Amino acid sequence: MAQMHKIAGVTSNTVPWEILRAAGFRPRLLEEEPGPTPYADRLMEDVFDSRIRVVFDRLCAGTWLDLSLVVIPRTSEQEHKLYLYLREAERLRYAAGIPRLYLYNLLHTRTPESYSYGLARTQEMVRDLGATEQGLQEAIEESNAARDAVRRIQKLRHEGRCPGTVALQLVSGFYAGDRRRFAREIPEKLRQLETNEVTNRPRILIKGAPLSHAASHELVEKVGGYVVAEDDWRGSRAAGVGNVQTDIDPVMAIFEKYFFDEQSPRVHPPEEADAWFHREMDSGRIDGVVFYEPLADDVAGWSYPRQLATVRKHGIPSLLIREDGRQDANRELIEQLGTFLQNCVRA
Repeated sequence: MAQMHKIAGVTSNTVPWEILRAAGFRPRLLEEEPGPTPYADRLMEDVFDSRIRVVFDRLCAGTWLDLSLVVIPRTSEQEHKLYLYLREAERLRYAAGIPRLYLYNLLHTRTPESYSYGLARTQEMVRDLGATEQGLQEAIEESNAARDAVRRIQKLRHEGRCPGTVALQLVSGFYAGDRRRFAREIPEKLRQLETNEVTNRPRILIKGAPLSHAASHELVEKVGGYVVAEDDWRGSRAAGVGNVQTDIDPVMAIFEKYFFDEQSPRVHPPEEADAWFHREMDSGRIDGVVFYEPLADDVAGWSYPRQLATVRKHGIPSLLIREDGRQDANRELIEQLGTFLQNCVRA
């Protein structure tokens, strides 16, 4: 496999890590960071979330000089528009020094046409970036080992030995670039957690807007809950249901993993988008659901009525939080959460 001496920025989980790795890149998830965003303030509408605004601003400003490539998927409206805005900023010469941009044009509508189109785009990406078949096979092995390590974290969560705040911190290493190191280090990090007593706190699932922070987890656990899962690619869904297959063509295997087994706001039909959530509701390990739908969100909230009906069908208590989790919780919200947790009685 080519040595990783170049860094490729990615904006979410639906960029094929294995292809970038096989092409000699070290993939890195582009995260939000503090500081002003003058380029975004000038060129973007307020509808963009704060992380996308920061990514746009830093790329336009040339702040992230270590990036050789930025790969953006089409699996969310905001990411697709981010790509288009960056290209327009280049065209109008509003920004200098934007790294090479690459659009991974993956459509998450589960139709035969989308399958064929997505496979062709994945094959094109392999050719464009120069990934070899041997490199892909080695990257698949490396990434699958990291996914298995993520599942070990989730197993401890389900046992009641690893709180959600700790789990999110551990899983973040899965997106940090070096998955071989991640897979090697996780067993040692989990060794101490494996001796923890099993919690009897109410086990809470967080559902709703994408989680770029652990503030909601911290609040739930501070008040007395235990966040056992979140319907989010940064946490419970990082590894997906299965690994990349190793007994078929590696490009097809990678594509099918990202087409069928990765989360995005554009997964359709709704039955497919909700499949993981339904399985969790059926599992018997969820005592309550916190819907995190901050007022700034304009995507996840559309699915709230449908998902609330599912929760009620199972007789599971739920709470809707509209406040931005990064702000200090007010007294009313803390009291409301405390009352909610009292209703989430452990069986």
